[in-house]
Amino acid sequence: MEQVKTQTAVPNNKGETMVMLNQGGKWIKSAEVESGERITIKNEGEWQESTQYKYPNSDKYRNDFVVTVLHNGEEKNMRMNKTNRDTLSASYGKDTAKWVGKVAEIQKMKALVAGKQMDVIVLEAKPEDQGEATPEVDIPF
Repeated sequence: MEQVKTQTAVPNNKGETMVMLNQGGKWIKSAEVESGERITIKNEGEWQESTQYKYPNSDKYRNDFVVTVLHNGEEKNMRMNKTNRDTLSASYGKDTAKWVGKVAEIQKMKALVAGKQMDVIVLEAKPEDQGEATPEVDIPF
């Protein structure tokens, strides 16, 4: 999974310019999704060291499991938390290579994250769906 690192010049609270490294790539975000939307898993994923999140009481960066998904016709990266990994494993198996092409439905919920109430993405496996998520069509009989 290719990640492009870029630099962004941003002002700090003193008005000085700082350079920040961005991990790059397109990431699925809870602010950009709605409950009921579907994603299609495009690769088996990989563990990556986070450039943003550290383990509590440690200087070590957290490891995230990241997969590429198709959402509304656009490929994006998605961090798979333990809840979402467990949900997909229960339906699709523990071998993530077998998740490729599988569909999951997004449920957007509020949760306490690092002491703040935030919107989070919770996935619901859709084993009855095969391949890319498509809109339902009425069958004329």
